[in-house]
Amino acid sequence: MDAVWILGSPNTSAVQSMLRSPNVRLMNFPMAEAFTRVMPSLVRLDLPEGVIDIAENIPAYDVPLLATTMSVQVRSDLHPEIVSLLLQTMREIHRAPGIFQRAGQFPMPTDPDFPVAAAAVHFYKNGPSFLQRHLPLWLTVHAQRAIAVLVTAIAIGLPLFRFLPAAYEWHIRRRLLYWYSQLKTLEVSIEGDQGSKDQAATQAAVDKIEEALSHTRFPLGFANQVYDLRGHIDVVRRRLAAQTGAPNNQEMEKVPLRASALSDADLRNRPHQVGGTVA
Repeated sequence: MDAVWILGSPNTSAVQSMLRSPNVRLMNFPMAEAFTRVMPSLVRLDLPEGVIDIAENIPAYDVPLLATTMSVQVRSDLHPEIVSLLLQTMREIHRAPGIFQRAGQFPMPTDPDFPVAAAAVHFYKNGPSFLQRHLPLWLTVHAQRAIAVLVTAIAIGLPLFRFLPAAYEWHIRRRLLYWYSQLKTLEVSIEGDQGSKDQAATQAAVDKIEEALSHTRFPLGFANQVYDLRGHIDVVRRRLAAQTGAPNNQEMEKVPLRASALSDADLRNRPHQVGGTVA
């Protein structure tokens, strides 16, 4: 056997035994940098002199090596919380320093062959979220959904809070204007000639408007308008009462003027008042 290619950690027993065997020589790659440019999945590693065993000076010189990095692939539809939890576990296991890496070098957010997931990019940039650091996974998912719903409700509710008072004020004004229009119609009908039935119907309509106004609660800001409407109702009621109590001119024209028929004897026997004495 001329050469053996091993993919594994230098701390494994097989690699350690070969490195310490006098019959095995660690092969170097002088063109390691060229290989990494042609094949991006390969990386160059330098094994420093004496890093395996300082006392035995193993290796006896710096050795350039070729290696590959391990990539963890996930489905595109995997939940971001699971991706974040997976990265936290990988960081706890692989962040320790070693022969070929410094502390915290792995895992790293680069891959020459596959795009990095958005959740992984966010994790490498910002680390685990506040909820992930203080809550379990199952509770974190529900908390994030609740926060999303709350933020959406606030975004929709704030404009509504500004719109609702204006809408309520418009609704109150609309009701007042409706009663004013009804009262105006009744006032116009009073100006014309009305019979007793029409006057009774008008009186009932005025009472109905006043009753509806009495059973409706208004904000304090509309108190002046409400009292104005009550005053106008009283004005219309007084006009209606005045018309009801006044005689009808047409009926007065139809009443004949009659005089009692008196005989000559009645005229002679009837006393006459002349100058304050009776003759």
